[in-house]
Amino acid sequence: MKPFIFSLVTILFLGGCVPQPSTSSPKSCMNSTQLNSYSYEYLSRVAKLLREDKKNIESFEIFINALKGSVDGYSQMIKSSVYVSNAVRYLPIPYAGEVSNTTKLISKTILNLGRAAKSLDQYKKSSNNFLENFDKLSPTNAKSSEIVKVAIYADTQLLTDANNLQMALKEISSSTAMMAAITQTIADTLDTTNGYLNQAKSWAGLSQPAADDSAKVLQNHTSMNTRVTQLNQKIASLENSAETHRRNIEKARIYAELALQLEK
Repeated sequence: MKPFIFSLVTILFLGGCVPQPSTSSPKSCMNSTQLNSYSYEYLSRVAKLLREDKKNIESFEIFINALKGSVDGYSQMIKSSVYVSNAVRYLPIPYAGEVSNTTKLISKTILNLGRAAKSLDQYKKSSNNFLENFDKLSPTNAKSSEIVKVAIYADTQLLTDANNLQMALKEISSSTAMMAAITQTIADTLDTTNGYLNQAKSWAGLSQPAADDSAKVLQNHTSMNTRVTQLNQKIASLENSAETHRRNIEKARIYAELALQLEK
């Protein structure tokens, strides 16, 4: 924000909008109407992008539900095979500073999915509130106080909700990536005769894997990898939109607040 503020102040100074050490007649200055026009333009860009992203945001809800299905499938895979459920305890994969515990991992992911769903609802709500308030503004006659109110809401509530959604999705990405790593390790060891799990089996007296264990593990691994890839793509898209929103909202708020100051 600082570089933009510096550039704006420079423009205003050179344009005669701040007192200058001269006795000559004042130069023409940017007035509140012009500043409001600039602010409205930047807010309109935010509104346009939000409307374009609406279908993408709505697809998040479908995706979160699909991801829940993948997590449920992962849980069932662990429970359905005595060999896998016991062997996974011996996998040398750290998670949150501890040796992987599938029960904790599944519970954490489910909890994060719930948080993401709530964050998504809040972001959709703040987006709709912003659009509703923006649509009430007149492009030519909106008051500075009205534009400032919309800009501040966007800068505080809308951007905060977008960031919270990003953080919730990143938490899910982390735990689902761990699930994919675990299933990859299981798949690798099931395909070898001297793998880590085969050694652990003899130490702990684990049962032999059933014939369909490999197929279930491979299917689950493919599903998890696909979900992680899709999720990371959605996170990247959301981050790009949020960054564009941030720049436009930052400028809109500065112009609107300057306009409000000029009117006092």
